[in-house]
Amino acid sequence: MNPEAAPPATKILFVCLANLCRSPLAVALARHRHAPAIEAASAGVAPAPGRMFPEALQVIRRVTGQDMSGHVPRFVLDAQPQDFDYIIAMDSSVFLRLSQMSQIPQDRLYGWEIADPCGYGVDAYEKTAVEIEDCLEQFLLNREMERGPLSRKP
Repeated sequence: MNPEAAPPATKILFVCLANLCRSPLAVALARHRHAPAIEAASAGVAPAPGRMFPEALQVIRRVTGQDMSGHVPRFVLDAQPQDFDYIIAMDSSVFLRLSQMSQIPQDRLYGWEIADPCGYGVDAYEKTAVEIEDCLEQFLLNREMERGPLSRKP
């Protein structure tokens, strides 16, 4: 192996209820802040038909410069959750549903408590973006600390 080669990307699946707001927002933020070290995808436990809300698209575009207007909601099991290093439920109700699915690798399942901004306007989406960024930074820091200095190779 080439010692200068980058380590493989960490694969994170963000899961919310409808896959219209929080999990796509988390994907956009993870890609914006941490690509190529993180490969992010999203799904929902009850994906809704339709497109992302305009407020979500506006905040994603402003904060990350990405256009996610082509996002299509999908069911969590269609996202192949077994292929991800981490599966992050965006709130406790989603976490509970995921914890009851035998196809979800329980040792890779984590839960956050991010309120759904749907219907509360652009300010709520902006607040949600900050919360997601904070949770993601803390999550990544915790994973790094778990690896510890003894497990790192020079």
